[in-house]
Amino acid sequence: MSSKRIGLSLLVIAIFVSFSLSSCASSGYNTQKGAAIGAGIGAIAGQAIGRNTQATLTGTAAGALLGAIVGNAFDQDLIWNRVKEREAKAALSDTAYEECPPGKWVQVPGKWVGGKWVPSHKVWVPQDP
Repeated sequence: MSSKRIGLSLLVIAIFVSFSLSSCASSGYNTQKGAAIGAGIGAIAGQAIGRNTQATLTGTAAGALLGAIVGNAFDQDLIWNRVKEREAKAALSDTAYEECPPGKWVQVPGKWVGGKWVPSHKVWVPQDP
């Protein structure tokens, strides 16, 4: 078997595996998806640049590593945002609603304050009993 044919076979396998893995990965695992997609792109780039098996395998490895790093950064960002949301919800649930004066929640529209955009949010407006 010639080296061209082996390189082409490896390229086809790398593309197939990368698409298979990226389609199977759930939405929460960007590290694996990034590695699979990076491996496929790296294999294609390695084959296009070096036109041999070694270049294809090197591109596959480099692409998988780079894709995993980028995907991991996205995963860490998602986890950090989830932690912040849970902390915010926990802070809200710690307030005793029985101790609040009578009132109601009011939706405040978004507006510019001091050169920064404040998105719409709810505030508690006390009312006389």
